Order: sequence, then C-alpha cells, then structure tokens
Amino acid sequence: MLNAAYWGLPEASTDVNALKEFELKHKIYSLQVGITTNDLEIKVILRALIEPITIFGEGKYERRERLKKVLLYKYDRLFHDKDVATAIAASSEAKNLYDVIKAFNIDLSNVFSKKAAFSDITQQDQTQDAADKELFYTEGDERIKQFRSDLAHQTWTRTRRRKELIHEYRNSTDQFEHKDDVERYGSYLTDSVSLSYSHVAAERPLTAAKFAPNMKYIAVGSFCSHINVYYYKPDDNFPLARKLDNGSKEMIHCLDWQCNTNAIYDKKSAIDTMQDHQLLLATGGSGGSVSIWRPFPEAETEDNPDNFCVHKANLHEDRVNRIRFHPFKQVILSSSTDETVRLFDLQNMQELYVQEGHSHGVHGLALNGDGNLVASGDMHGVVIIMDLRTGKHIFQQPVHNGKVTAIDFHPINNHILATAADDNAVKLFDLRKMRPGSSLLAHTKLVSDMEFEPTYGRYLATSSFDTHLKVWDTEDYKCRKVLSNNDARVMSLNVAPDSSAIITACYDRTLRIFKPNDAPDTSVNTGLSRLIQQ
Repeated sequence: MLNAAYWGLPEASTDVNALKEFELKHKIYSLQVGITTNDLEIKVILRALIEPITIFGEGKYERRERLKKVLLYKYDRLFHDKDVATAIAASSEAKNLYDVIKAFNIDLSNVFSKKAAFSDITQQDQTQDAADKELFYTEGDERIKQFRSDLAHQTWTRTRRRKELIHEYRNSTDQFEHKDDVERYGSYLTDSVSLSYSHVAAERPLTAAKFAPNMKYIAVGSFCSHINVYYYKPDDNFPLARKLDNGSKEMIHCLDWQCNTNAIYDKKSAIDTMQDHQLLLATGGSGGSVSIWRPFPEAETEDNPDNFCVHKANLHEDRVNRIRFHPFKQVILSSSTDETVRLFDLQNMQELYVQEGHSHGVHGLALNGDGNLVASGDMHGVVIIMDLRTGKHIFQQPVHNGKVTAIDFHPINNHILATAADDNAVKLFDLRKMRPGSSLLAHTKLVSDMEFEPTYGRYLATSSFDTHLKVWDTEDYKCRKVLSNNDARVMSLNVAPDSSAIITACYDRTLRIFKPNDAPDTSVNTGLSRLIQQ
C-alpha cells in the first residue's frame, strides 16, 4: 500500500483530502432533481462550463454523472461557505458557474447541510422574481363564493369516504400480502399486455383519444377541425358513431368526457350507470375556443340533426392545451398558452373565473379525485397547485427543465402527484413533504402524456415521442412493460375506465389499443380492487 510520503504529502493532509473526497463523492448521489436528462442539453451545459462535451468511450449516463461531479467540485471550490457577491467579484469562473446554474435551473439546495448564502441559487432567483411581481388577489362575485362554499362541503364528504376505504383495506390486509398482490399484478402486466388492435382514425395526425365512461365509444381528436366518435367494437373494425363538427376551422388539441360517478366515492361504476344520452364531451381548439358536445341526445332536433354542439365559447386568447371536467361539479377547467387556467360553469354556460399565476403558457392540467386541488404546469417547468376552496396557491416550484406536458394525481392516494415534461423525465411528488419523491428517466424523447390507472391506481402509463408506451407499477415504480407503436410518435394516451385497455393516439393517424391477452383471474386482482368491487 502506498503511503503519504510517496505522494510528498504530510499524513494529516492526506487524511483530510481523502475524507473530503469521500464526502463529495457521497453527495454526488443527492444531485438528481436539478439536472436535466436531455443529453443535448447536458452537452450545452458542459460547453458553457468550459468542459469537454464528450470523452472517449463515454455514454449518456456517464456524461450526466460527469456533469454532476463537475458542478459539485466547482461549487465546493468557488462558493461553499463564501459570500456570493464576493466570490463572483473575485473570480470570472465563479460568475460563469453562477450564470450557468441560473440559466439551466440547477438545484444544489440538497447537497450541503450548511446553509450558505449560495445554497439555493434557484430560490434566490425566485425571490428576485417575486419582488418584481407582487402577489395580488382579485375580488370575486357571489357565484364564486357559493361555488367554493359548496365545494368545501362536498370535498370533505368525498375525502372521508376515501379515507374510510383506505383504513378498511389496511385493517384487512397486512403489508406482506399487499406486496404479494402488487408483485402478482405487475407480473401479470408484464406477461400479458400487448398490442391488440389498431385503426386509422382521421385524415390528419391524431392529438387525443379517450374512452367514454360507459366504455361504448372512443372520441378522437386530430389536426382536423372535427371530432370522430367511434363505437368501441374492435371485431367490427370500429364503426363511426358520430362526426362532431360545429363549423370551426380550429384544430382539436384536447378533449375530455364528463364522468360524475366513481367507484371509490359512490360504490358504483360509471360503466354500469352511464347512459348514452348522459354523455358529455368537451374539446379545446387551437384558436382558444372550448366546445361542449352531447353526441347522443335523447331527441335529435329536426332543424339540424347533425349539430350536437351544446355550447361554444371563446374562453382563451391562445391555444387550449388541456381540458378537464371537474370530478363531480358542473364545471370545466382549461389551460392555455395565454398563461391562464379558466373555470367554465356548465349550468349557466358562462366563465366562472380566471386563475392566474403562471408567467408562461400553461400546458399540463389535473384535478385530484376529491375535487379540491388543481395542478397546472407551464412551458418553463413550473408547477402550481391551487386549492379551489380558497383560490390560493399551496405549491409553486420549478420542477422540470422544460415544458410540463402532463400531470396526474393518484386516484387512491391523492397526495401523490406525477408530472411529465419534455426533459424526458417523470417526477413523483408527495404533497405532504412538498418535494419530489423520485424521478424516473422514463423515455429518450419528450414525454407526451401520462396517466395513473383510474380507480385502483395500480400502474402508471407513460407515452413519448420515442414511439413507446411504458407501464410502471406504483409500488416501486419499476418499468413493467415497454410497448412499441410502430415507429410513430405517441401524442397522447388514455387508460380505460375499467382498466381493461390502454389507447394511444399517434402521429401516423392511427389509434392503437393495448390490452391483456387473457382476462385476469381473481388471484391477480389486488386486495384494494377486490374491496372496491364489493
């Protein structure tokens, strides 16, 4: 073994350096949240830091690890336990590192335990922005007051019902049985899910496809200005049920079906109770309009039997990116590139109020099952969670290094929030801790959409422009299945209300349906699903 004299160093100095080296290597593993997974962006950061953008024999993973090491060592040498302004003034290298961390939104706050002045550059930048933009509230009218009052009462009832279900499950199932159930169901997904059907659904690339709550129809949106509603009859080649067109020339960017029945809260499924004439469909267009459709009315009008549009409103000033029905209220929420989230009252057919707070276009949008929280994500990776009962923000943080494309809440554990973005990553949040729980390097290209399994939440499905659909279990978030879409970019996905299938809308104008080859037996169902089905 080589001693300190071999290196020409005192023994004490060697011990200190070795200890510091070990400490820095250990803290490299904490640098996960703030660094992008996009390899091209990693090269740009390395170039900005005046480091080699690639080394012989280095892959994407090794390059990202090297960037973490470079950032950590430079930060420790230039800023650790030093005043920020003094360090920047004394060294051009320190100023360059400061500019790079700000420009690429790199979070170093969880690396060092001591709180130096430079411990969180991102937080400093947010503080400066907050000084420029003072928080303000707009006085609402009596309608909003009544809406929030009713919502607070109804969400309390739903939350209590969901908590009772969780406690009942925990009392009847021990942790080992739960793990066995999850592993058994994950193995079932791995072994049996595959491509079952495909169908050319429009003349132009698809943007969205969604199962109706009663599982009889599939609504498909595309770059065309109309919506095709198909019968969900794979053996009959998906016959066209309705073609919805209100004369608008806007492309259909998003759509959603109304479903006010949920087995978790109502002990009955929408599949069993929803009639065709009760189905309501909402769509958002490229010009900012929102349309409400009733594809199967009880009595078609003789004047214009082909017009199924109940109402059309120009809610937004720019493209509508996501549209969602409230879980139980007669309200629609929509997000837009005009930097707003708007609530539309279906009873009075008028806008309820406008929710501001984002400084860039809003893309991702989701509501939790209890109906009291709305999460939205914008083009610069910032996620805001708003409490509908008060109108206040309870969470606002940059979580991605790019556009937030999709957001979803876990149907059972409403404190679990998943976000996807064009930095190729999916991040899981525990809202009780207000910080990311884990980060999945989900795809090699933009993650276009993401959904938890409705009702049970046993798996998470993600789609991407890398042409793949992936299925992850929600226990350890292991990838259980990778499904190909024939080299076509996947624009969106939807998990069937009864969890029997996953549908993808692809850029090659084709919708594809993935489902298990055989129906699961009772041993495959988890204890929670058996409890809900009772």
